[in-house]
Amino acid sequence: MKHFSLGLAVGAGFGVVLSLFKDQNGNRLFPSVQKPINSVKEDINDLAISNKKLKTAKQELKESLPEAKRAISELQNEVEYYQIGINRVIARLKSKASAINRNIENEADNSKN
Repeated sequence: MKHFSLGLAVGAGFGVVLSLFKDQNGNRLFPSVQKPINSVKEDINDLAISNKKLKTAKQELKESLPEAKRAISELQNEVEYYQIGINRVIARLKSKASAINRNIENEADNSKN
């Protein structure tokens, strides 16, 4: 931690000294460096806002998860009941089709005789 503090102090000192100098056009160095710094600040701010939105969305998802599980369970039950009903209808149709086929065969046999 000592070395970090020392590096921070030395870096800040160099930054202050450099901001006092002028470039070849007579402009101070600080304004040309300020634009990228402001851009980084805006990016950090955008990242913080996005992180906050992510946490909010995560919380909303956690809150809606039990309701979604319940809805999925209800849908699964409805699909099972539908399958049971359809299987009954199919079984009745098969038995009626078999009865019709038997009647047709009996009539064909009777017409031959």
